[in-house]
Amino acid sequence: MTDAANTGQSGASIASNTKYFLEHLQEYERSVGEIDTYRTIHDFISKKVSGVTELLDVGNGGVFAYDTSNVGEITALDLFLGDLPPAVIEKYFPKNARPLPGSALDIPMPSGKYEMVLMVMLLHHLTGTDWRSSWNNARRAIDEAWRVLRPGGNLLIVESCVPNWILTIEKPALWILSRLVRTVLSHPITFQFTASMIADELRRKTDLVEVVSIPKGKFVLQLGFKTPSFLTPVRVYGIKATKDTEPQGRR
Repeated sequence: MTDAANTGQSGASIASNTKYFLEHLQEYERSVGEIDTYRTIHDFISKKVSGVTELLDVGNGGVFAYDTSNVGEITALDLFLGDLPPAVIEKYFPKNARPLPGSALDIPMPSGKYEMVLMVMLLHHLTGTDWRSSWNNARRAIDEAWRVLRPGGNLLIVESCVPNWILTIEKPALWILSRLVRTVLSHPITFQFTASMIADELRRKTDLVEVVSIPKGKFVLQLGFKTPSFLTPVRVYGIKATKDTEPQGRR
């Protein structure tokens, strides 16, 4: 696990995310398997990763939200994976996947290694002390994913995103919400971005960016709770960027 001072992610965010997902692995894995929105996400990702020989799954959380049987080798990266007992790894990890403890903001792997990098519901967990530091963390995670991606490879980000009007409310509310959530709920505080923010960040690196809206089902997960999807304006997007085979200057 990398130090909070080096990553930009707040110490409280690192601690709460590590504790929550380590303690709720079985519950989260069950939710991903049962909630209809996640089944749609599963089908979407499965098609995108099929045939990939080397996949890095950043922020994996010990849960594979896709069909792993059509992928060659999977490296699953997350803060707490080094704390999982061997029996838990044997239960939840497919044979072609290995756990790698580490931060999405400082991926402990060499540049240009992976054919594909995957981030599923990760960016909104990289909270800092305010919305700007949270966004800087998301950008840093994208930069790190791009660094370890080989030329011609694909970065696939599947993320729950908010409309602009929600983002406007979120920005000043983060300070209050972070304290309320820590007081009332065990779920770590999150900060969600718009799909256009993520896509535009990727367009700074490549012109080859695709954005797809993934249909919601009747239910979604909100702060760890199964929630009717009509109660939230959040939408799930699949954003894919292909790394140029020849370096190009970007803004």
